[in-house]
Amino acid sequence: FGFNTTFGRNRDMLTIQISLLCLLWGLSIGAFGFTKSPIALKAHETILSQDISRLTWALYGTPNKTKRNGSAAFAVRKPFRPSPAVLKKKLSEVGKRDQSGMEISQSYCDKLLGLCVASDEWDRVLEVLDVMKRHGLKQGQTSYRTCLQACFEAGNGSSATEILSAMEKAGIDAEPIDIGLTAAAMCRNNLSETGWWRKALNLLKQHSHGESTSTVTSRDNPIPLQAFDAVLECMVEERQWKEAVRLLRLMEKGSVKTAKKQDGIYPTPAVSTYRAVIESCAASNQAEQAIQVLSSMKREGIKPSTYSCELVISALSKKRQWRRAIQMLELMEELEVPKTVVTYNTVISACARSREVGMAKNLLSKMKKEGMRPDEVSFNSVIGACASTARWKDALALLDQCYREPGVTPNIYIYTNAMRACAKGKNPKRALSLLQVVKDKGLPIDSYCYTAVIDACAKGGMWKKALSLLDEMQAKGIAPTEVTYSVAISACGNGGQWQKALNLLQSMRQQGMKANLITYNAAITALSKASRFHAKKSSSVKPEEIGSEDLWSRALLLLGQMRKDGIEPDGFCYSSAISCCGAEGRWEEALKLIEVMKKGGPKTRPNKVAYTAAISACGRAGEADHALNLFQSMQNEGLSADRVAYNALFSALRVAGDADKTYELWREMIGKSTTTFSLPSNAIATAKSSASPDIITLTDCISTLFRAAEYQKMDQVFAEAVDRGITLRGNRLDSQWETDLSGMSIPVASAASRYILNQIRSHKPKDLQDIAFITGVGRFHKKERTKTDSSQEASMSLREFLQSMLHTEFELESYIPPRAKGTVVIEKEALARW
Repeated sequence: FGFNTTFGRNRDMLTIQISLLCLLWGLSIGAFGFTKSPIALKAHETILSQDISRLTWALYGTPNKTKRNGSAAFAVRKPFRPSPAVLKKKLSEVGKRDQSGMEISQSYCDKLLGLCVASDEWDRVLEVLDVMKRHGLKQGQTSYRTCLQACFEAGNGSSATEILSAMEKAGIDAEPIDIGLTAAAMCRNNLSETGWWRKALNLLKQHSHGESTSTVTSRDNPIPLQAFDAVLECMVEERQWKEAVRLLRLMEKGSVKTAKKQDGIYPTPAVSTYRAVIESCAASNQAEQAIQVLSSMKREGIKPSTYSCELVISALSKKRQWRRAIQMLELMEELEVPKTVVTYNTVISACARSREVGMAKNLLSKMKKEGMRPDEVSFNSVIGACASTARWKDALALLDQCYREPGVTPNIYIYTNAMRACAKGKNPKRALSLLQVVKDKGLPIDSYCYTAVIDACAKGGMWKKALSLLDEMQAKGIAPTEVTYSVAISACGNGGQWQKALNLLQSMRQQGMKANLITYNAAITALSKASRFHAKKSSSVKPEEIGSEDLWSRALLLLGQMRKDGIEPDGFCYSSAISCCGAEGRWEEALKLIEVMKKGGPKTRPNKVAYTAAISACGRAGEADHALNLFQSMQNEGLSADRVAYNALFSALRVAGDADKTYELWREMIGKSTTTFSLPSNAIATAKSSASPDIITLTDCISTLFRAAEYQKMDQVFAEAVDRGITLRGNRLDSQWETDLSGMSIPVASAASRYILNQIRSHKPKDLQDIAFITGVGRFHKKERTKTDSSQEASMSLREFLQSMLHTEFELESYIPPRAKGTVVIEKEALARW
């Protein structure tokens, strides 16, 4: 032993370990000879069969192992193994008592034997057995059970299995409690080594179905329920809901007195059993299965616990099944299961996740009626639902209610959700006032709070205030998150400050922060909005003449930088970049981006927004054929064209001046396609479309037909628009003889006046009156000039144009009243002569 103590710690010296093995083997033979004791044989087998590391473990104590935190269930509780020092002290005590001839009891030796077995100290087991032999003590039922109990406490399933095997060899029948202890020890072993619960399950099934002759079980004496609950707790940890439900059904079937032999002998499931199965289903988001288990409890006459019901409601909440969650609340009332504030909070959370603000508020009122006081969590959930639906007034009303509610003090989470509601509702002033309240109350302000207020400023067009708040939070040592930078960049983009948006992106890099997909989206969107602003400002200039400071190239550079950072651009990124190209007339780059999107994954496939932006790009450059091809590609991808896509195509045809295709597209859109004309390349979708024209559609269509002098088709289109309620609905002022044209372009105003005059000519009313057209006195808003435009027509006011048209086309004289300079009047006498 001195030799081993000196050199045995050197685990690389194989010869020393072999000599140690021989030494221990000799000691064991010397102590017991060839005894038939199963535990002694187990000690011999362990010493001879264990490898070097296992042998060292047996000598120097159990190594420390990292264990997961278990639940409160007894089988999943953190195991306890006695330290080597404690074991050594107890062995020293029994040795002294043995040498002094003092009496040693059976229970004392059984407990010490159990500690050695549970700690895998098999050499010490031999010493204890030697002491027992000298004092005439036997290894009986109590010895084995004490060892199993110790293995259970220590979570040593391996040793427990060996003890159970030793009982069988000794001819001692294992009782149901022994099987239960072994299975529970295996479950505790599962904390450090997964898979043991399956061994425990197989053990329980084997003995429950009578496959082992060494176990005596009966209907009145089944394996303890706690062992099955221990296995179920392990299933909860590993989310094995199918196995949990399957075991429950076996227990339900095998626990009744009328069960057949093949059903086995199982204990009757209790509330704890059902709770574990429900928790397993809830952990795996299997709400329906959890409800079925709850129904089984009702069928078996077992009253579910409040916690079990809350687990089901929580699972329903995660799946946004708020109606089922409310039904669960009603079921609890039916079964007289006590409800708590937590119960209501869980149901309110389910409604909040589904944005059912009204129902969440009703539940809040119901809590009070039942004598329960809502807490901060209750109000936070409802205010969060208001934030998701932009109902900022409701959110602030609930915040005021918090002040009056006894025992409720609004915390930073409640205030942050209220700020989010103001942000969604585009009310930055109220969000800023709430931030000041938080500061005055001294609440701990975090990045989420600042992000909500900056987002409110972004949506309210207050980009300067947004940047000021960003500087303020950094000055206070609060680190902005990626989302914070994203909303700040959006604020700059909404304010047309694309340079500052890119500077913020650069600032993130300088601080070592990685821009994510949301941040890049915000930056590219800022460029897109700026390019569209430049495009509107330069609407009278040809696309290729618009500089826009090359915003489109910056957008493409950002897409390239995303790929370098390992971030795959999504459809939104590409759509914004295509929109940027479209606003600057870079139709070729837009088409290339569409092709790149087609080659990407599911998240980068071209969507309606991308196709619409590309169609607009082609239309702005007058590339109508490419626009039509894109329109067809969108249809081929299974994307139904919406009104925005149609309007983009109408705009493209207007720039190209293609009156025939414009007219055919209108007919297709209203479901009255003609057979006299067919667009090339099948560019138009099948007749039935969910899109319907609006005033933008009509304006582009009429403008194209007007410039092509297709007055007959123009009159037809305008008449169909009136029938569909698109125009001339609420623009009659004093009577049917007075029409407001002031908000219309010259082509649309021309079509409107023609329509009114044609209606008068066709109906021939007897009570003719003066006709007044309200035109205003301002100049005509300049449209894109085509080759057919003359400078005189392009600069003509609507009033001048209307008088000229009435005279040349209808031979109608008109005049401008002295006191109504913005009105063109046709006298009833002139109208009658006409």
